Amino acid sequence: MAEKEGYDVLRLIEHGQTCYISSEYAGGKVLAGWLKIHPNITKERLFLLIRDITNQLCMIHRCRKKPYYQFVNPYSIVITEEGEVYFLDLEAGSNEEQLRLMQKRAVREAFLPPEEPYYQKASLELDIYGLGKTIQYVLAMAKPIPALCKREERKFLRIISRCLNGNSRISYKNISDIRRSIPRYIQKTKPDIRVKKKVLFVCAAISFLAAVWKINGTEKNPLMIPEELELSEAGEAAGEDKKGEDTEVMMSDERELRIELAILYILNVEDYEKGLEYLKGIGSEYVSARNLRAAARALLGDKRELTELAEGSEMELRELEGSISEEQLLGYYQCLLKGYALLDTEQASRIVLSLGESCMEHLEEDREESRESGERSAKETEIRRYMAAASEKIGEFEEAAHICEEMLKLEEDEEKREELYCKTAMLYEECGQNGKAGDICVQGIKELSDSEELRVMHIRMLYEDASVDRAFCAQMAEEYVRQMPGLQENEDFQKLRFTYMPEDEG
Repeated sequence: MAEKEGYDVLRLIEHGQTCYISSEYAGGKVLAGWLKIHPNITKERLFLLIRDITNQLCMIHRCRKKPYYQFVNPYSIVITEEGEVYFLDLEAGSNEEQLRLMQKRAVREAFLPPEEPYYQKASLELDIYGLGKTIQYVLAMAKPIPALCKREERKFLRIISRCLNGNSRISYKNISDIRRSIPRYIQKTKPDIRVKKKVLFVCAAISFLAAVWKINGTEKNPLMIPEELELSEAGEAAGEDKKGEDTEVMMSDERELRIELAILYILNVEDYEKGLEYLKGIGSEYVSARNLRAAARALLGDKRELTELAEGSEMELRELEGSISEEQLLGYYQCLLKGYALLDTEQASRIVLSLGESCMEHLEEDREESRESGERSAKETEIRRYMAAASEKIGEFEEAAHICEEMLKLEEDEEKREELYCKTAMLYEECGQNGKAGDICVQGIKELSDSEELRVMHIRMLYEDASVDRAFCAQMAEEYVRQMPGLQENEDFQKLRFTYMPEDEG
């Protein structure tokens, strides 16, 4: 059967936070056929294709009358002659033949979960699964130029895995989260050698100062940037005042250096006002600079702009453009992480988790490229702390507990380890896993033999668990007092004794 050259497709029209749907004819081919003809595409085109497919599906989910699509696969997506992406209008009579094709066994088995042998009822989970399978199909059929690097492959594999594991704790909850996870292609340019040397010098200064500031309790000193690294007033003026074609806002090299310095001040020095100064000359069309400004202002106490970014469903919170390099990505994500962690909304917490995952991917790459693990471990611990707090905020206590357990593998400070043991036990208790919570307490007590807090927590958990024999509870309390006689003077222990062991009083 010869494939027809056009289809009735869904035309999606955005209006604020809502999307309206209509139908129109578009010349082109379904994705499966298009890829057979165009397997060799640029990496940039490949990334845009996957992003456009995801964005179209996201818009469908925002339509009032058609919240889910149901038939998400390479035979329901049309690529026009101009390269635009649309989904088929499956209610159009002209597409009946294509609909019958998608209901054939080979297509169903390839793009439906095993427990769903037929396209029956539309659902969010079904659309997410179909999108994951479609992305998998695109990556299998396309031959991008240049080829995907290992980091990009891992990102896509993780996206696909989260789409296909619908019942997993890591599964996606909406299409917007998938869209934010899709990597963007950054065309690497060769910067002016002079500017490159400046950036390298800054990086060296960061490493040195970071080593100095690692001493606990040390007051953070203001970072003194050498005069030769300060940006010229003329350059700044050019970025702010020039209009028209000449306002590429500023030279890309200078913009890159400004962002490097802004990240330095926001992340390492915690001088947020200084960070904002370096971002002043960069136009708002550069999303990375806009996001960094919003994060810095939130850290200064003004959360309005960052709240708007979090609430805007169409805002590409992690969108990248030519003003930020691959080397800056980790610092960029960490800055946003610090900012969004200040917000109390569910959306902001999910953004923190998404950003945290991106940070962890970059740290994993660094682990492969470097044997220096000390600084990486400190960064990982901090990132996981933000992720644990975000998971707790949205009620995902078990996930938060798992993250805390991962932090225990990295944390060396005894006092912080005690805090982590207590936090982990509390989180497991919160999600009803009392046995696991108790095991964590026991594990912590074995390691930290002088911890009163863990012993008191464990005794409380035992007494509050109705399934635990009272005699056993009393026996454990006596054993802990024998190990630590001073425990009897602990105020919290005394309260427990008064509540649960009145016979011991007097």
